[in-house]
Amino acid sequence: MRILYIADAQSVHTRRWAEAFRDLGAQVHVASFRPAQIAGVDVHLLPTGGLGKAGYLLALPVLRRLAARLRPDVVHAQYVTSYGFLAAIAGLRPLVVTAWGSDVLVSPRESRLARALVGYALRHADRVTTVAEHMNAAVMALGAPAGRVQAVPFGVDTTLFRPPSAPRAEPPPLRVICTRNFAPVYSVHTLVEATRLLQGRGLALALDLVGAGPLRVELQAQVHAAGLGPVTVFHGHVSHPQLVELLGAAHVFVSPAVSDGNNVSLNEAMACGCLPVATDIPANAQWIDHGRNGLLFRPGDAAGLAEAIARAAGDSALRAAAATENRLIVEQRADWQVNVQRMRGIYDTLIGTVETT
Repeated sequence: MRILYIADAQSVHTRRWAEAFRDLGAQVHVASFRPAQIAGVDVHLLPTGGLGKAGYLLALPVLRRLAARLRPDVVHAQYVTSYGFLAAIAGLRPLVVTAWGSDVLVSPRESRLARALVGYALRHADRVTTVAEHMNAAVMALGAPAGRVQAVPFGVDTTLFRPPSAPRAEPPPLRVICTRNFAPVYSVHTLVEATRLLQGRGLALALDLVGAGPLRVELQAQVHAAGLGPVTVFHGHVSHPQLVELLGAAHVFVSPAVSDGNNVSLNEAMACGCLPVATDIPANAQWIDHGRNGLLFRPGDAAGLAEAIARAAGDSALRAAAATENRLIVEQRADWQVNVQRMRGIYDTLIGTVETT
């Protein structure tokens, strides 16, 4: 099988798909606006003429020539508003387009142009995949035919993301971890404010912030102003083994995002036995039954988040029961290898359809 991914080569999600199908014996190529090296995968840089997104169409003839030379069995574009539209307007087929989240949940509401681009890409794809079930209705509302839509979550490597071999140290301090990047949509400042409120109530906490982004300096200033410097660590991006170690030490995982597609960070934490505390949005509610295997709070509600963390601190039985149940949920619904096989089935179906038509 020869696969052409049209996607950001620097994205961990692109890398995971490319490496997975490379390991299955496929010949894998990635066409990307940003350079990267992926072992065993050919990465082809698309031009923008230094114009950023305004220069995307300059890549159109280059992409068409690349596809004509490679003759891929299947083309898979990741992220609808950019690579998905480019692949669709290039007329490449058979075409799978994957929606990641904001590209179909946020951008089409903010711009008529974005809505038009998304609609075009979705209508011209042979299959549309989403990274979460709750996104299916959104892509169909934007023009994707219902019979072509399927959710295939990114998933978690359950052999790597596992509960710690030794029991976690009982609090205090309660170790709280957030692995969301420092961008407005992830609302990490809500967690910092909740931590300030809890410290004022005398709850002993340790806060691990794993990620990076444009709001890092602002968040560091907020932590300093709140007097949380001694109990807060900014880790930046870490390797997967380091992340597993941090999750294994944490009691509570917090996802304060105001919008999300498939929350891989949530699934990783669930696989490692952290109690999830997350915003009450569809991306999280599909995984968390409030009060049973995690806790939900209103987006942006720092006081509500503080109450949820305090409840988690005082309920060791909830933390233990949730750890057991969440591990099973991830194994059944979010195992990476299972979802790779689902995507392989989509590819095989499309290739068979093309060969017989």
